[in-house]
Amino acid sequence: GKGGMGKSSTASNVAAACAGDGYSVTIIGCDPKSDSSITLLNGRRIPIVMDLIRQKVDLSPENVVYEGYKGVKCIEVGGPEPGVGCAGRGIIVAVTELQKITTVLTDSDLVIYDVPGDIVCGGFAMP
Repeated sequence: GKGGMGKSSTASNVAAACAGDGYSVTIIGCDPKSDSSITLLNGRRIPIVMDLIRQKVDLSPENVVYEGYKGVKCIEVGGPEPGVGCAGRGIIVAVTELQKITTVLTDSDLVIYDVPGDIVCGGFAMP
């Protein structure tokens, strides 16, 4: 969908509602704005996985997975620099790296991917 339509708000509200019903939920923000989890974290911004990878920071669950409202696990993978690279490819790289360091994706009852509204390079496929 087009930017500004409420995808991030909807994703975070669904995550909060499902967590409130007792489900283990992870939300993965895949937008360069990295605002998917901000409401679940009471306005706090968290490190962006793609930025950490570009800075060659050793990833660990402690520096990429944050617990938000009702226990929702929040991860912001970010995306490519504006006008450069492929959003789908960056997301795949980030999720692959996450799978190496944490089991949060397989341990969750529900994983919500909040994807960008305007895809660079033609498409997005779930990893």
